[in-house]
Amino acid sequence: MSIYSAMYSGVSGLAAQSAKFAAISDNISNSSTVGYKRSGVQFSTLVTSASNQGSYSAGGVKADLHTEVSRGGIVQATTSATDMAIAGRGFFVVSNRSAAVNGDAPSYMLTRSGAFRVDENGNLHNTAGYFLQGWKLGPDGKVVGGEPSRTSFTGLETVNLSSITGLAKATTQIDFAANLPASQTGQTPAAQPFSTSVDYYTPLGGTGRLTLQWAPQSTDNQWNLTVYDGATSLGTVNIEFNGNTATAGPPGSLNTMSEVGASPTLDVDAAAGTLKLDVNGQPIVVNLGRPNQTGGLTQWGDDYVPTKINKDGASYAPLERVEIGDDGIMTAIYKNGLRQAVYQIPVADVTNPDGLRRMDGNAFQVSRESGDYYLWDAGSGKAGAVDGSALEASNVDIAEELTSIIETQRAYSSNAKIIQTADEMLDEVSRLMR
Repeated sequence: MSIYSAMYSGVSGLAAQSAKFAAISDNISNSSTVGYKRSGVQFSTLVTSASNQGSYSAGGVKADLHTEVSRGGIVQATTSATDMAIAGRGFFVVSNRSAAVNGDAPSYMLTRSGAFRVDENGNLHNTAGYFLQGWKLGPDGKVVGGEPSRTSFTGLETVNLSSITGLAKATTQIDFAANLPASQTGQTPAAQPFSTSVDYYTPLGGTGRLTLQWAPQSTDNQWNLTVYDGATSLGTVNIEFNGNTATAGPPGSLNTMSEVGASPTLDVDAAAGTLKLDVNGQPIVVNLGRPNQTGGLTQWGDDYVPTKINKDGASYAPLERVEIGDDGIMTAIYKNGLRQAVYQIPVADVTNPDGLRRMDGNAFQVSRESGDYYLWDAGSGKAGAVDGSALEASNVDIAEELTSIIETQRAYSSNAKIIQTADEMLDEVSRLMR
């Protein structure tokens, strides 16, 4: 009987509108949840049987839930260095625990919720308690263990900041430039030497001191440079400057000298204008500037003036903060100014993001509908770039949801009216049959 089918259709309409209202309620309550993805309900018609001429059997409606995972939210800047957002496609890989527990491996999920904080063990986890996963980088900036797998979570580990303690770096290069007084050469007896000290850092984070002693020679435009490590001579270099020519000023040549044969702790690269020192096994290159070119040593006038002393390396210092670049590289910044890449945060992408299975804590699991995942370097391939000190807001539009509430309320009342009217019609039939 068509009246009964109409009543059942109204009941299915009530159920469908109730499901839509529940989704709207979730959307509104999560409108401030970082990385939340809006849930929507689509309706599809049910047909119970073919309708004959003059009669119709209502089938009703069915509610189909879908999550708008591929719809991004607004990326907003924050003040926390460990906050992260993805500008474009992709997800962070997270796990339900930081390590295997009782022999059980962690369960891996995907999320856009990047509000990560450091826990009591130094692990980065978000507000839902999921731990951020990444590839650990070695001192050379490459992934430890070689190229990682891009189609499995093997090789990923929980990002841990407590393992990043401090860093020191030995000095490997010193850039030195100075003007030597031309008037001091060609004197008999030879004029007094000039000295400049340069501190350097040892491989153990300590400091040492090199002394560059410039001795003018009795021959015009010639100087002997002796390099000392403390009181120990590392060797002597003879430097001859160009005289009254068009190229006057810079040195014309560098030659290694030593009181006892060639020095085993000093070697000259005359073409490059560098001294290669062996300081107790620590190699240090002193760059004096190329011969016949300005920018390094010069010989003019009457004054000795050091103009540039630059060196690399640093003494030991603890971690100050971390930064996350667009490429997903997490860089540790130490209080001595040194920087070192420590983790690479991959961006996972799937063929159909809207097909991912929803999990608690604003996370998702790969499903048959989503397709397989691939771990990209951030900003490459299909993956979006990572924004450090930023969060992705919920993609819920409150105005849209409030409008949907009114629409759903009206539709629900109309379906209830169908049931009421069908009941009245059946009651009329019952009276006629008495």
